[in-house]
Amino acid sequence: MLYYYFNFLCYNNCMDFSSPTFFIPAIFLTLVAILASIIWHETKKMVHEGTEDLPYYYEIALSMGYIERNILESGRFIYRKNVNPDILYDNKMYNSLRHAGTLYAMYMYETLGLETKLKDQRIIASKYFINKYIEPYGENGYMVVSDPQEEGIKFPIAKSGSAGVALCALCNLYKEEEIDLFKLQGLGEFILSMQDKSNGNIYAYYNCMTKTIDTEAEAIFYPGEAAAGLLYLYEIDKQDKWLKGAKDAIMYLVRTRRIMDLNIPFDHWSVLAIEKMLENKLVTIEEANQMKAYAEQMAIPVLSNQITNVRNSYYGAFKDNIRPCSVGTIMEGLCSIYMCTDNPQLKKILIKALSIGNYFLSRVQVKTGIQAGGLPNSANWVRPDVTPNASIIRIDNVQHVVLGWLKYQQILKLTGKY
Repeated sequence: MLYYYFNFLCYNNCMDFSSPTFFIPAIFLTLVAILASIIWHETKKMVHEGTEDLPYYYEIALSMGYIERNILESGRFIYRKNVNPDILYDNKMYNSLRHAGTLYAMYMYETLGLETKLKDQRIIASKYFINKYIEPYGENGYMVVSDPQEEGIKFPIAKSGSAGVALCALCNLYKEEEIDLFKLQGLGEFILSMQDKSNGNIYAYYNCMTKTIDTEAEAIFYPGEAAAGLLYLYEIDKQDKWLKGAKDAIMYLVRTRRIMDLNIPFDHWSVLAIEKMLENKLVTIEEANQMKAYAEQMAIPVLSNQITNVRNSYYGAFKDNIRPCSVGTIMEGLCSIYMCTDNPQLKKILIKALSIGNYFLSRVQVKTGIQAGGLPNSANWVRPDVTPNASIIRIDNVQHVVLGWLKYQQILKLTGKY
């Protein structure tokens, strides 16, 4: 802008720069141009570019429409439906952790998809979750309590993973003045109380009836979910204990899972936590190298199982896995691994894997009818001879696939591959 402005002023070499008729207007116009430039740059920071031209924009919008249609006035989700609308469920079955996961997907839709049209519904559904599932724990803590009747368990329990995903989903509400910080800190305190201080492991369950931590039960994803939640809490409350808890939990997983070689479990939550720590430079170089190696190792067995034959009807899925929900979590994790690794060859392979994996998910999404945007339990839902369970649409099926598409879009934007 300034370049063309000065060219305009100075096009006549004979112009008298000392003349008041030139000097005063020039100073005025220069100040106006500088001010306009500053305003333009500041405005650009606040105005997001659209995502309409990105791949899977339509699919994401369709699935978010499904989520929107399945939020009750209370803020509770309709947990299960069937592709066949004549098959109905009483929806007494529910899962507090998956409710939190859907809230997180709705927030990421605003953050990555740049669409805020579901914000009011997200806040209503968040408040439902807070009022129904978050209960006091000890003096300063809060926990997410699973309802035995909803989850088919014998007594109420509090999962460390639920507290972690809740923090991922709810910390943004603090910035919006929709939740008190002490409640979020209380969830963080619960997670830290569940952590083994000798090795960093985070135990899975707290028995609300006996008021004891179950140190025997294991859940693959809970430590990673808890670590990710602590990192979201650290973003709004810079207390070192949250960062230390997250780092210790991830380093425990790195130490104990890397020795499993190709049997290492695929844990998308743990690599999300690693992605956040690397992105924000929250770990030492040595810790970063160990975390990257863990993430890269996790990718190997999954990538080797992907179906890459274009003639295969499950092209893009995996030899042992054609479940859209599970494939969606793999897409989430592979995106995080892409952001963590420095290996250009692995990045190239990951781009291909993400491309065909997300294409598979697009093909198995329900495209028409009142369940449009839903993701059934199995890619086989279109076949006439499968069990009704294959065509069940759970709310978490939808949110995981949406997150996979959203994160893939960010990589395409970053690399300019669209």
